[in-house]
Amino acid sequence: MTFCPHIRFVSLAVVLSCFPFGSNAVDTITTDEDDVFLQAVEHTRLREERLEKDILADDIISYAGTFIGRPYRRGGKGPKAFDCSGFTRYIFSHFNTHLGASSRSQFLQGEEIARSDIRPGDLVFFSSHRSGNKVGHVGIAVEVDSDGRIKFIHAASRGGIRIDNYPDNGYYSNHFMGARRVI
Repeated sequence: MTFCPHIRFVSLAVVLSCFPFGSNAVDTITTDEDDVFLQAVEHTRLREERLEKDILADDIISYAGTFIGRPYRRGGKGPKAFDCSGFTRYIFSHFNTHLGASSRSQFLQGEEIARSDIRPGDLVFFSSHRSGNKVGHVGIAVEVDSDGRIKFIHAASRGGIRIDNYPDNGYYSNHFMGARRVI
């Protein structure tokens, strides 16, 4: 008999969940204990998945930080100089996540995130002087404090790769467009 790590309560439902045939193969009878156990297994799986994504986000942020001070160059794709979307694309590609070439195309990727749900590793988007009221700039959230203030790393046209704050009671506060989660 093959070992099944999911067996805690010996019941037909749990034993059957360890084998590869579909749920319609055999009628099962479940107990409340089985339901509680299966909910706990799912909760643990979701926690582990979130932990893996948090570790990946930390790795992305650490890698991005190694480029602080590199110059901005329009159309720059790295590693010696970057524009904003070239920077995010370069960083995420190091972790096998493909992003589009422009901030506008990156704004269409992943899942939309409410400002209150932004976490480190999420992409944050802004309009720019050149883009008008459309997305024209992107950065990576590196820290989110309990008040919702976000530090993000990006390729700024003045200063190159650097960390800035949002909201900043200035430019970024007036140009925030949204956030996306791609990992």
